Amino acid sequence: MAKRTARSLLYILVVMMSTSIFSCRIQRIAYFKDISDSIDTESFQTTPISSPVVMADDVLNIMVQTLDPNANAVLNQGNLAINAGATTSGGGLGQQAVAGYLVDADGFIHMPYIGDLQVKNMTTTQVRQAVQNKMSMYFKDPVVNVRFSNFKITVLGEVRNPTSFLVPNENPTIIDAIGLAGDITIYGRRDNVMLIRTGTSGQRQVTRINLDSSSAFNSGSFYLRPNDVVYVEPTSDRVQSTSAYRTRDIAVISSALSLMIIITARLIR
Repeated sequence: MAKRTARSLLYILVVMMSTSIFSCRIQRIAYFKDISDSIDTESFQTTPISSPVVMADDVLNIMVQTLDPNANAVLNQGNLAINAGATTSGGGLGQQAVAGYLVDADGFIHMPYIGDLQVKNMTTTQVRQAVQNKMSMYFKDPVVNVRFSNFKITVLGEVRNPTSFLVPNENPTIIDAIGLAGDITIYGRRDNVMLIRTGTSGQRQVTRINLDSSSAFNSGSFYLRPNDVVYVEPTSDRVQSTSAYRTRDIAVISSALSLMIIITARLIR
């Protein structure tokens, strides 16, 4: 009889726990809700891609190849890491090593042979051409490659993995950044994502982007720039829902503990 009662109580406990789990609110969260789901292909106007420009405190990886191996070793010493460290276990940026030439406050870099070179407000293509022109005075047909070493994007707020990333290309989108952060949670506002950007004169610019609408493709902030910060605001019911779920969980745990006590008491009789 005691075993039958114990089995009945265990069955009740399982039913209660299952009901609690499946009663959780399930939401289907979608981006670009104005795009019809009844067509195969739809084209949208997007903002033209413009290359980011170099600013003070940027780090440029500049690789120069000439016919002289000894000169190559000297020219590329500036690409040694200037900040040692390691990436975080979550894939984000801890004190990750950054290699390259640091742009000073006046917008200059200092390279072997050519000395100081003004690069502020230039694209990497323009920097490459400027370095190549200078190097051509000392070497025949030098090959120059330039890229950002510190193309860092920070994603904060209601995302699954808020952190900072070093991006390998020069035209990442806000969708890329959110994807790297593990997507927006069900409590994040997709219709009002905040982008914080530092302008060329050092001022902070804040832009709102509506990822519920395909108009985001045509936003001037759809393509990100070095040191951009993406912030996803929580929905207004975030606090209330968190409190409600916590209260529910406490009630479920209390019920489970009560049943376990009853089962134990019956079994030891």
